[in-house]
Amino acid sequence: MSTDLKDKPTRAVVAAVQLPSVSDAEMQASLTELRQLAKTLGFEVVGTFTQQRAKFDSAAYLGVGKRAEMRRFVRNEPEPDRAQGAPAEDGDAEAGESAETAADPSTRRADIVLVDHEISPMQARNLEKAVGVEVMDRTMVILEIFHRHARSRAARAQVEIVRLSYMAPRLREAAKLAGPQGRQRSGVGGRGAGESHTELDKRKIRDRIAELQKEIAAMDVERKTQRARRQ
Repeated sequence: MSTDLKDKPTRAVVAAVQLPSVSDAEMQASLTELRQLAKTLGFEVVGTFTQQRAKFDSAAYLGVGKRAEMRRFVRNEPEPDRAQGAPAEDGDAEAGESAETAADPSTRRADIVLVDHEISPMQARNLEKAVGVEVMDRTMVILEIFHRHARSRAARAQVEIVRLSYMAPRLREAAKLAGPQGRQRSGVGGRGAGESHTELDKRKIRDRIAELQKEIAAMDVERKTQRARRQ
Protein backbone atom coordinates (compact mmCIF):
# COMPACT_ATOMS: atom_id res chain seq x y z
CA MET A 1 0.00 0.00 0.00
CA SER A 2 2.73 2.46 0.96
CA THR A 3 4.62 1.74 -2.27
CA ASP A 4 1.51 2.47 -4.33
CA LEU A 5 1.00 5.78 -2.53
CA LYS A 6 4.60 6.82 -3.14
CA ASP A 7 4.31 6.07 -6.86
CA LYS A 8 1.24 8.26 -7.30
CA PRO A 9 1.65 11.93 -8.23
CA THR A 10 0.64 14.54 -5.68
CA ARG A 11 -3.05 15.24 -6.23
CA ALA A 12 -4.05 18.87 -5.88
CA VAL A 13 -7.30 20.75 -5.46
CA VAL A 14 -7.42 24.33 -6.73
CA ALA A 15 -9.45 26.84 -4.71
CA ALA A 16 -10.30 30.43 -5.59
CA VAL A 17 -12.57 33.27 -4.50
CA GLN A 18 -13.99 35.49 -7.23
CA LEU A 19 -14.31 39.06 -5.99
CA PRO A 20 -16.84 41.48 -7.54
CA SER A 21 -14.06 43.36 -9.37
CA VAL A 22 -12.88 40.19 -11.16
CA SER A 23 -14.60 39.17 -14.41
CA ASP A 24 -15.38 35.56 -15.30
CA ALA A 25 -12.72 35.66 -18.03
CA GLU A 26 -10.07 36.95 -15.61
CA MET A 27 -11.06 34.31 -13.09
CA GLN A 28 -10.73 31.48 -15.59
CA ALA A 29 -7.41 32.80 -16.89
CA SER A 30 -6.00 32.91 -13.36
CA LEU A 31 -7.24 29.38 -12.59
CA THR A 32 -5.75 28.08 -15.84
CA GLU A 33 -2.42 29.63 -14.93
CA LEU A 34 -2.48 28.11 -11.43
CA ARG A 35 -3.25 24.68 -12.88
CA GLN A 36 -0.27 25.06 -15.19
CA LEU A 37 1.93 26.05 -12.25
CA ALA A 38 0.72 22.94 -10.44
CA LYS A 39 1.61 20.83 -13.47
CA THR A 40 5.10 22.37 -13.45
CA LEU A 41 5.50 21.05 -9.90
CA GLY A 42 4.38 17.60 -11.02
CA PHE A 43 0.98 17.85 -9.33
CA GLU A 44 -2.18 16.34 -10.77
CA VAL A 45 -5.14 18.71 -10.39
CA VAL A 46 -8.18 16.60 -9.48
CA GLY A 47 -10.69 19.27 -8.53
CA THR A 48 -11.50 22.98 -8.57
CA PHE A 49 -13.57 24.86 -6.01
CA THR A 50 -14.62 28.46 -6.58
CA GLN A 51 -16.80 30.86 -4.66
CA GLN A 52 -18.13 34.34 -5.36
CA ARG A 53 -17.70 36.60 -2.35
CA ALA A 54 -17.61 40.31 -1.62
CA LYS A 55 -14.29 39.69 0.17
CA PHE A 56 -12.13 36.83 1.40
CA ASP A 57 -13.28 35.11 4.58
CA SER A 58 -11.02 36.64 7.22
CA ALA A 59 -10.68 33.34 9.08
CA ALA A 60 -10.02 30.82 6.31
CA TYR A 61 -10.28 32.51 2.87
CA LEU A 62 -13.32 30.44 1.78
CA GLY A 63 -16.70 30.52 3.46
CA VAL A 64 -17.76 27.82 5.91
CA GLY A 65 -20.07 26.02 3.48
CA LYS A 66 -17.47 25.89 0.70
CA ARG A 67 -14.84 24.63 3.15
CA ALA A 68 -17.18 21.82 4.19
CA GLU A 69 -17.85 20.94 0.54
CA MET A 70 -14.14 20.82 -0.21
CA ARG A 71 -13.44 18.79 2.93
CA ARG A 72 -15.94 16.12 1.87
CA PHE A 73 -14.34 15.91 -1.57
CA VAL A 74 -10.78 15.70 -0.23
CA ARG A 75 -11.66 13.13 2.42
CA ASN A 76 -13.85 11.16 -0.01
CA GLU A 77 -16.85 11.44 2.29
CA PRO A 78 -20.50 11.10 1.26
CA GLU A 79 -22.80 14.09 1.15
CA PRO A 80 -24.56 14.75 4.47
CA ASP A 81 -27.93 13.04 4.91
CA ARG A 82 -30.36 15.96 4.79
CA ALA A 83 -33.87 16.59 3.65
CA GLN A 84 -33.97 17.08 -0.11
CA GLY A 85 -33.09 20.64 -1.03
CA ALA A 86 -32.22 21.66 2.53
CA PRO A 87 -29.00 23.73 2.64
CA ALA A 88 -26.20 22.95 5.05
CA GLU A 89 -26.23 25.08 8.18
CA ASP A 90 -23.07 27.05 8.93
CA GLY A 91 -23.18 25.83 12.50
CA ASP A 92 -23.11 22.21 11.34
CA ALA A 93 -20.13 22.86 9.09
CA GLU A 94 -18.27 24.67 11.85
CA ALA A 95 -18.90 21.78 14.22
CA GLY A 96 -17.38 19.41 11.68
CA GLU A 97 -14.31 21.61 11.32
CA SER A 98 -13.73 21.86 15.06
CA ALA A 99 -13.26 18.08 15.28
CA GLU A 100 -11.23 17.86 12.08
CA THR A 101 -8.23 15.56 11.76
CA ALA A 102 -5.80 15.01 8.92
CA ALA A 103 -7.32 13.20 5.95
CA ASP A 104 -6.35 9.53 5.64
CA PRO A 105 -3.73 9.26 2.83
CA SER A 106 -5.03 5.83 1.83
CA THR A 107 -8.58 7.02 1.11
CA ARG A 108 -8.41 10.75 0.40
CA ARG A 109 -8.89 12.12 -3.10
CA ALA A 110 -6.38 14.96 -2.82
CA ASP A 111 -3.11 15.59 -1.01
CA ILE A 112 -2.83 19.37 -1.14
CA VAL A 113 -4.92 22.51 -1.68
CA LEU A 114 -3.59 25.28 -3.93
CA VAL A 115 -5.13 28.69 -3.26
CA ASP A 116 -5.23 31.17 -6.14
CA HIS A 117 -4.30 34.15 -3.95
CA GLU A 118 -1.76 35.03 -1.31
CA ILE A 119 -3.38 34.37 2.06
CA SER A 120 -2.34 35.04 5.64
CA PRO A 121 -0.73 32.42 7.89
CA MET A 122 -3.93 32.27 9.97
CA GLN A 123 -6.11 31.74 6.89
CA ALA A 124 -3.80 28.98 5.67
CA ARG A 125 -3.83 27.28 9.07
CA ASN A 126 -7.61 27.40 9.40
CA LEU A 127 -8.17 26.18 5.85
CA GLU A 128 -5.73 23.33 6.41
CA LYS A 129 -7.53 22.44 9.63
CA ALA A 130 -10.90 22.50 7.87
CA VAL A 131 -9.89 20.39 4.88
CA GLY A 132 -7.33 18.08 6.47
CA VAL A 133 -4.45 18.44 3.99
CA GLU A 134 -1.59 20.86 3.36
CA VAL A 135 -2.40 24.28 1.90
CA MET A 136 -0.13 26.27 -0.42
CA ASP A 137 -1.06 29.73 -1.59
CA ARG A 138 -0.12 31.11 -5.01
CA THR A 139 3.04 32.81 -3.73
CA MET A 140 4.34 29.60 -2.16
CA VAL A 141 3.63 27.67 -5.37
CA ILE A 142 5.68 30.16 -7.40
CA LEU A 143 8.52 30.17 -4.85
CA GLU A 144 8.60 26.38 -4.92
CA ILE A 145 8.93 26.44 -8.71
CA PHE A 146 11.77 28.96 -8.52
CA HIS A 147 13.46 26.81 -5.89
CA ARG A 148 13.27 23.65 -8.00
CA HIS A 149 14.44 25.33 -11.20
CA ALA A 150 17.21 27.58 -9.89
CA ARG A 151 20.45 26.50 -11.54
CA SER A 152 23.35 28.58 -10.24
CA ARG A 153 24.52 28.45 -6.63
CA ALA A 154 23.72 32.13 -6.16
CA ALA A 155 20.21 31.77 -7.61
CA ARG A 156 19.46 28.75 -5.42
CA ALA A 157 20.67 30.59 -2.32
CA GLN A 158 18.65 33.71 -3.11
CA VAL A 159 15.46 31.73 -3.75
CA GLU A 160 15.93 29.75 -0.56
CA ILE A 161 16.26 32.97 1.45
CA VAL A 162 12.98 34.24 0.00
CA ARG A 163 11.23 30.92 0.71
CA LEU A 164 12.50 30.77 4.28
CA SER A 165 11.54 34.39 4.93
CA TYR A 166 8.05 33.68 3.61
CA MET A 167 7.69 30.53 5.71
CA ALA A 168 8.91 32.03 9.00
CA PRO A 169 5.72 33.90 10.03
CA ARG A 170 3.66 30.82 9.16
CA LEU A 171 5.40 28.63 11.73
CA ARG A 172 3.40 30.05 14.62
CA GLU A 173 0.14 29.17 12.90
CA ALA A 174 1.44 25.69 12.04
CA ALA A 175 2.30 25.19 15.72
CA LYS A 176 -1.27 26.09 16.69
CA LEU A 177 -2.52 23.44 14.29
CA ALA A 178 -0.18 20.83 15.84
CA GLY A 179 -1.54 21.49 19.33
CA PRO A 180 0.26 21.46 22.71
CA GLN A 181 1.88 18.04 22.22
CA GLY A 182 3.35 19.07 18.88
CA ARG A 183 4.59 22.43 20.11
CA GLN A 184 6.69 21.41 23.09
CA ARG A 185 10.19 19.98 22.80
CA SER A 186 12.50 18.73 25.53
CA GLY A 187 15.87 20.33 26.11
CA VAL A 188 17.80 17.41 24.62
CA GLY A 189 19.48 18.53 21.40
CA GLY A 190 17.96 22.00 21.62
CA ARG A 191 18.91 25.27 23.23
CA GLY A 192 17.29 24.99 26.62
CA ALA A 193 14.64 22.83 28.21
CA GLY A 194 11.11 23.36 27.03
CA GLU A 195 12.06 25.11 23.79
CA SER A 196 9.08 24.77 21.48
CA HIS A 197 9.17 23.31 17.99
CA THR A 198 8.26 26.75 16.68
CA GLU A 199 11.09 28.50 18.52
CA LEU A 200 13.59 25.90 17.37
CA ASP A 201 12.36 26.04 13.77
CA LYS A 202 12.52 29.84 13.76
CA ARG A 203 16.06 29.70 15.10
CA LYS A 204 17.03 27.20 12.41
CA ILE A 205 15.52 29.45 9.74
CA ARG A 206 17.39 32.51 11.07
CA ASP A 207 20.64 30.53 11.17
CA ARG A 208 20.08 29.17 7.66
CA ILE A 209 19.31 32.62 6.23
CA ALA A 210 22.46 34.03 7.86
CA GLU A 211 24.47 31.13 6.42
CA LEU A 212 23.04 31.70 2.93
CA GLN A 213 23.73 35.42 3.11
CA LYS A 214 27.37 34.67 3.95
CA GLU A 215 27.55 32.24 1.02
CA ILE A 216 26.15 34.86 -1.35
CA ALA A 217 28.62 37.46 -0.07
CA ALA A 218 31.49 34.99 -0.54
CA MET A 219 30.33 34.19 -4.07
CA ASP A 220 30.18 37.91 -4.85
CA VAL A 221 33.76 38.36 -3.65
CA GLU A 222 34.82 35.34 -5.71
CA ARG A 223 33.20 36.76 -8.86
CA LYS A 224 34.89 40.13 -8.36
CA THR A 225 38.26 38.43 -7.84
CA GLN A 226 37.87 36.35 -11.01
CA ARG A 227 36.82 39.44 -12.96
CA ALA A 228 39.87 41.35 -11.73
CA ARG A 229 42.19 38.51 -12.78
CA ARG A 230 40.78 38.52 -16.30
CA GLN A 231 41.44 42.23 -16.74
